[in-house]
Amino acid sequence: MARVDSLRLRAGQIFCACDVDGLPLDLDSLPKEASLLRMALAFSSSVLAQVLTLSILPIASATFRPVSGSLSWPFMMFLTGAALAGFPASYLLDRLGRRSAFALGASLGLAGGILSAFALSERLYPIFLIGILWLGMAQGFGLFYRHAGPIAGRTSGVVFGAGALGAFVAPFIIGTLSEISGPLASPLILMVSGVAHLVTLSLAIGLPNQQIEITASSLMVRRPTMLIFFTTTLIASSAWLGMNGLMARSPLVMMGCGLSLSLSAFAMAAHLSAMYWPGFTIGHLIKRFGGIITSLIGLLFLVMGGVGIAYQNSVFGFTLCLTLSGYGWGMATIGATASLHKDAQPSATMLAFHDVILFIAALVGVTLFGRF
Repeated sequence: MARVDSLRLRAGQIFCACDVDGLPLDLDSLPKEASLLRMALAFSSSVLAQVLTLSILPIASATFRPVSGSLSWPFMMFLTGAALAGFPASYLLDRLGRRSAFALGASLGLAGGILSAFALSERLYPIFLIGILWLGMAQGFGLFYRHAGPIAGRTSGVVFGAGALGAFVAPFIIGTLSEISGPLASPLILMVSGVAHLVTLSLAIGLPNQQIEITASSLMVRRPTMLIFFTTTLIASSAWLGMNGLMARSPLVMMGCGLSLSLSAFAMAAHLSAMYWPGFTIGHLIKRFGGIITSLIGLLFLVMGGVGIAYQNSVFGFTLCLTLSGYGWGMATIGATASLHKDAQPSATMLAFHDVILFIAALVGVTLFGRF
């Protein structure tokens, strides 16, 4: 039995009210490939903006607050914005669909990139933090692309793996801007981050609308057990804690070893690119060992790479360790996501709590390791 969700009824729209076998329905079946490609490209552009922003944030923090032992407040504002976006993103996706939710998030990113670039160039620290908060909120919305695949009945691996493309392009953009603009490179990088969100916006508004606005009764939908929810959330949040601690600390460590902005950005881009490589190949591991075991193996790789960073003093060593830790984070995150969605449909509240806890763990990681 199906029911029409009254909260989705809006004036001027016609809805199909006929019963259909096999609910829940594939909502992007017209056309599947075009929708999946748009989501993959949009997520790739969102990751490009993330890499550009995170590559510059620790150094911008040191520029504004060059005090030993102080926290990386811009990094923390970025993660706070992402955490704040968790519940709105989840519920907007559930009630209004992907087009409206992802477009809203990308709009915040465009505004945040412009505002933070202006504030950094004019040395307006409070305004800079507001811009970074908006960029973080955009990233919180963008993170839900990895859930959009399973929700639509398609694997999220292709969408998640497409993030590697955005991370691969980022170091070339950073290197080019560093060479041609000198001291203005940091504001320009943030501006390009906003432009990347503009690309995401243009792709998001082209996503097909939901063709069928009927939902199954909540009593008919199978939800993940609380044991699965807490296990996957614990594993993923541990990965986010460690990964964000590394991302907050590593650029400052590399700067202390005499590496230039472009070299440290290259190492960080390799790390961020490796975070999404597992999306293309991890399906075989999950099928053989299960999502939980795969995510635990990823946690081990993350720890190995993080420990190894303490003993490096060259760009090659930093890149190798950061790549290993990034790949481990990707395995842990995708494995946990696959287990959460396996044979069940998480509610909007579950997904929101899951992602908010991840970002809270990320904030803890920055607080513990992001001092300079």
